[in-house]
Amino acid sequence: MDFALTGEQEALRDTAAKYLADDRAADDGQAWAEVTDLGWLDAELGTVELALLAERMGWARSPSPWWATVGLAGPALRAAGRPIAAAATLAWAWAIGPGTLAEAVAAARRPTGARSSTDAPGVGCAVAADGTLTGRAVRVPHALDAVDLVVAATGASGVELRLVDASAVQATPAGAGGQALDESRTVSTVELTCVPSTLLVAADAAADVLALTRRRALALLAAEAVGVAARALTWASGYAATRTQFGAPIGANQAVAHPLAECYGQVETARSLAYRAAWAVDAEPGRVADQAVLTASVAAREAAMTACEVAIQTYGGSGFTWEQPLHHWYRRAWWLATFDGTVADTRAELAGLLLDD
Repeated sequence: MDFALTGEQEALRDTAAKYLADDRAADDGQAWAEVTDLGWLDAELGTVELALLAERMGWARSPSPWWATVGLAGPALRAAGRPIAAAATLAWAWAIGPGTLAEAVAAARRPTGARSSTDAPGVGCAVAADGTLTGRAVRVPHALDAVDLVVAATGASGVELRLVDASAVQATPAGAGGQALDESRTVSTVELTCVPSTLLVAADAAADVLALTRRRALALLAAEAVGVAARALTWASGYAATRTQFGAPIGANQAVAHPLAECYGQVETARSLAYRAAWAVDAEPGRVADQAVLTASVAAREAAMTACEVAIQTYGGSGFTWEQPLHHWYRRAWWLATFDGTVADTRAELAGLLLDD
């Protein structure tokens, strides 16, 4: 393992920083074409390179469906030999009940016809004999932005991954405006009724592809959380250095300086763990990668939450106003902290990996 970025990786990171420097908020066809031209969808990019991009996406709080495309839908599309040219996302739902990505992997590994005591019949997606899909997928990120959907559904041989035209489904956002946890990254409920689909990954390989999907998606979100944390910390540190009270910068007070210093250490630790997790996804798939990804997820999500909260406290009364952009990054931090389970859930799963010998 190299402990430093290569010249190409640094150039990719710097290019992303310049492109996202103006906090691009528009998510239209032109923006997606620019992302494609920049090579951010190229199959040659490893998870480390994608993590560098995700970190800058978090810094800018980008509304782009890039993460959902390369992180959630990408592994299935690559496994099927399909290039990524349009925005896509993964709708994980199966005939034996909806759940987290970890539960989707477990369902794909379960023998055909086996059921657990927690299965919820009548919810999810099922594959008919003619290849059409019927059912429901919940909490699907960027479903409204996607051109294609990769759907995990139960067929005759088990869980399959299938490609669906997003225009053929009905997507309803779960909350909008002030009700959304992060209005720039909505999640939706997707209804499918006899929707035509194309097989991407058969049941005998779906579990491995879903496991890779989860590792990559969580590794990229950890890097994104580092970007959110770094942006909040930069704002807070700059404000503490320039805002004066009683003739001195407020950062001269220990009550302001110490939380910022502790936050800096937390962010840098999370960054190191996020980079290691991204490396492990490609270099050491399996248990080692799972442990690295879960560790990075806990550290990065907590760092993002802490950094945003410390920044808001540093700004004082103005930090709690709607005019202060910090609350947008705080909402993204909350979204990251609750995706695919809470931080407590991730800690419990990590503990299980560490103790399960």
